[in-house]
Amino acid sequence: MRLPGHWRILSYLLALAAISFLAGLLLGHRIARRQLDARRDLESWNVHVASEFQSAVRPDPEQGARIQAHLDRAVRELQAIRLETITRSTNVIWRLVAEVDHELTPEQRRAFEAMKPKPADLTLDVLKVKGGESREGAPGK
Repeated sequence: MRLPGHWRILSYLLALAAISFLAGLLLGHRIARRQLDARRDLESWNVHVASEFQSAVRPDPEQGARIQAHLDRAVRELQAIRLETITRSTNVIWRLVAEVDHELTPEQRRAFEAMKPKPADLTLDVLKVKGGESREGAPGK
């Protein structure tokens, strides 16, 4: 069966639209991911805020140095808060795992083993956070 010429053109246009939609979706996801990663990195946030402030306020060099010192101190404080929060959250998870494990029968424990987070799943390396150890109260440590 042979399609008339306008149906063939319409199918090509639909295919082009679908390909364009998928390419835009992929590109948009990549850009959004990059922006999200940049927001999570406090050091790049520091650089971004400093450059925005510099262009908007135009402080003199002496003011700029003092303001940058304030920004640097704030970034260190935010990093400490993030590290403490992750550590505390991880400790709550390990405590929950231990408490649930204590309530289970041996047969249930075997099934629970597959669900339990592994120690490597809850480290700061996996979370891409600089700092100390996150599993202070981890079982098996």
